[in-house]
Amino acid sequence: MSDDVRAEPEGTATGLGAGTERLYRTLLSKADASVGQLAAESGLAAADVRSRLTELVDAGFVTMIADSRYRAVAPDLVLGERLASHLDTVRFEYEALRELLELHRTGPGRGGRDDRGRWEQVTGVVAIQSRLSRLRDGAERCVRTFVKPPMILPAPDGEQHRELRERGVRYRLLFDRTVLDSDREGAHLRRHLEWRDEIRFAKRLPLKLIVIDDRTAVIEDPGSDRPRALITANESVVRLTAALFEQLWESAIPARSGAAEGAGAEGEPGIDGGDSLLLSLLIAGLTDQAIASKLGIGLRTVQRRVRDLMDLAGVDTRIQLGWHAAKHEWVP
Repeated sequence: MSDDVRAEPEGTATGLGAGTERLYRTLLSKADASVGQLAAESGLAAADVRSRLTELVDAGFVTMIADSRYRAVAPDLVLGERLASHLDTVRFEYEALRELLELHRTGPGRGGRDDRGRWEQVTGVVAIQSRLSRLRDGAERCVRTFVKPPMILPAPDGEQHRELRERGVRYRLLFDRTVLDSDREGAHLRRHLEWRDEIRFAKRLPLKLIVIDDRTAVIEDPGSDRPRALITANESVVRLTAALFEQLWESAIPARSGAAEGAGAEGEPGIDGGDSLLLSLLIAGLTDQAIASKLGIGLRTVQRRVRDLMDLAGVDTRIQLGWHAAKHEWVP
């Protein structure tokens, strides 16, 4: 059988290898399936199925909905935009699209496929991480995130983050104030600070949330006993989540991670990015010890830098320092 697979033509109407497309067609006829189920039905070895599923996930045809289960993405979502832009030269792809849509419509379709406007449920840390990575890959303008303990997922991949920033995608993160109370969550914060993302602190966030551009919202399911994300492209829901983010963002305390160097307002002397971040954490309500832990410096260093900033501002108390910092744009 492996010889037959290698002999199959690589090009198909979907752009997949023939064997991989057959696996996609099989998955389209089901709500979802495991590697073992697909191996038994296709006659392929489990390792071969797993390899083809990885290819399908990377190409956007399939999503991992749980740590060991996969679901087909609706073919119009995968192929529709590409087909529209190449109508004259790839008309045969419309035939493939119609066939795949028919398989999609006649399949069970229950359990929340990610058709436009519907809800998709993704369960398990590995599955959620994989799905978020795919969603971020498709970002064009902005990724907006509510960050709230407990932190289940690791920080985004650094290489992906760098590529998105080079494409002009903005990362805006609103951290729940309680993140600052834990060293484990603080490591997540430090990484985004090092990446110079746009960061603010809110006193309290209602939930965990990610908004990709203005197209997709990812929301935690707090009622689940396992990590579960709810994903939707429903326009009303996405608009609502984006508006919630912007409303809380406006009232949050900014953290400046290195862009605050130079002169302050009205020709006043400025401070460097490190001191600006220290001030942001101080204004957010952290103790000196907590600031030292977050910045990876000693307690006495924090106290000395605060005293130096008070001397530079010509004030006697930390409250006065906060007023001076806001007035003279030492913090945004």
